[in-house]
Amino acid sequence: MREHLKVTSGALLSTVLVLAAGCSSDDAASPSPSAGASSGSARGPGGGGPGGQGGPGGGGQQITAVNLNTDGVSPGGANTAAVVQATNAFLATLDATERDKVEYAFTENKARQTWSNFPATAVAREGIAMADLTADQQKAADAVLAAGLSTAGAQQDANIRSSDDELSRISQEGASGFGALKDYFIAVYGTPSTTEPFMVQFGGHHLARALTYNGDKVSQTPQFVGTEPTSFQKDGVTVEPLKAESTAMFAMIAALSAEQKTTAKFTSGTFDDLLMGPGKDTGVFPASEGLQVSQLTAEQKKLVTAAIQTYTGDLADAAAAKLLAKYTSELDQTRIGWSNNTGPTDENSYIRIDGPSVWIEFINTRSMSTPNIHYHSVYRDKTNDYGSTKPS
Repeated sequence: MREHLKVTSGALLSTVLVLAAGCSSDDAASPSPSAGASSGSARGPGGGGPGGQGGPGGGGQQITAVNLNTDGVSPGGANTAAVVQATNAFLATLDATERDKVEYAFTENKARQTWSNFPATAVAREGIAMADLTADQQKAADAVLAAGLSTAGAQQDANIRSSDDELSRISQEGASGFGALKDYFIAVYGTPSTTEPFMVQFGGHHLARALTYNGDKVSQTPQFVGTEPTSFQKDGVTVEPLKAESTAMFAMIAALSAEQKTTAKFTSGTFDDLLMGPGKDTGVFPASEGLQVSQLTAEQKKLVTAAIQTYTGDLADAAAAKLLAKYTSELDQTRIGWSNNTGPTDENSYIRIDGPSVWIEFINTRSMSTPNIHYHSVYRDKTNDYGSTKPS
């Protein structure tokens, strides 16, 4: 089992891991005065290439270790036993060398916080690459995710990974580092147990899953989903990895009256990417702004709930239902808002849901790889990220 943070690219400093970034700059922690692209210009280990503003060098990502406790506020309902069984079955397929790459101590907090929407050539991931596993091992790894996620959540993961195959095919700058297997990694923190905390980490370009279990409690955040392109054809079928999220978020804003929409518009600035993306683990969120859900009609509130459900619904069904109930109980203390634009295909359309517990951001962001916008979205639980309350 790993007792240290593995560094494949970049340099490990005393408290901060600074790695070159790919895709758009999710690490921009403050609003910008305009909707312009991030200005980073350094190139990462993978060199120039696809993925968003500036390619893999579009701005450095900092991962600063914070202390994570195990006191996260979860409504429960976790199918922990099923996830333990699937995880142990996956680990049993690995030899000693492979297990050493996959297994970490649960206390390796910096490693647990190492996730990104950037390609792995720019931000090195923990664990083992799916491409380095046999077909049977890959199937066993997928079974872990299938156990922890709903059918829709597992299918979305598959679709996001497929979008990397498509990006590699259509990219104007070349994308040899992208692919459904090449850019995705799996790691396990702690010993899988129905009574003690452990975590399954899976992710790569435009995907980060952090499933943390502690008895009946489960956390699925931080969760990042994105896709480039937003829609493509595979085997004669149209694939839209974030169709549910994009449709629900834009429908929520479209249902506002002109007066409500004016109130919902953020006054703090405009945004060219997400505020609470990778590396934002201090537990400090931006000040709440926008339109209070308590001021909405019953039908408009249903649209807010439907938008939240597209994120909570990625989790296994019983836990997802309890989590959605928690967020809906806080709905009147929740705010929604937007910045830049509100059109589904407009560049930099930015939408947010901000509650006492739930935080969701969605943006149409620019790409250097294709002439079109693509989607970034992050979901965080202010009381349960990584299965923790606010980090110390």
